[in-house]
Amino acid sequence: MMKRGKGCVVASDFRHGKNFRMGNYCVIMRGCQVGDNVWLEHFVLLKPGTVIGSDTFVDSYVKSSGQNRIGSHVTLRFNATIAREVIVEDDVFISPNVMTIYSTHTGEKRGGTVIGAGCHIGTNAVIGPAVKIAAGSVIGALAYVNRNIEEQGVYIGAPARKLRDL
Repeated sequence: MMKRGKGCVVASDFRHGKNFRMGNYCVIMRGCQVGDNVWLEHFVLLKPGTVIGSDTFVDSYVKSSGQNRIGSHVTLRFNATIAREVIVEDDVFISPNVMTIYSTHTGEKRGGTVIGAGCHIGTNAVIGPAVKIAAGSVIGALAYVNRNIEEQGVYIGAPARKLRDL
């Protein structure tokens, strides 16, 4: 069953699981799929090849740039941007206005960012291209992650540095 709001544009090949709900004015492009119990709020954009697991909430104005994999039990809050080729593993919470980046300042395309299972990403954090964040880590509000975070902990600042262990 799909509950669909008004003004939505959905590709003909879109696949969804049970109990899928979508707010108003969402755009879902070709090759996208979502699991069971997924809720998209208003004005969500899923570009080609976005795959979302089950039991996931996607708040208003969230954008995916395509070729993403977003796990199960994930929350993506207001206005988050998930760049091309980003993997968000299971049980992740992404706060409002978080941005992941696909290319460098010189325009070099560098996909492959991975946000590990159980991470919490704070409001307005920026995750640079091709960065891997260790499972269970906490990234503070306004942090800029420009290199791999290889061990679990709390990270803050720009560039992000470890504040403490968890």
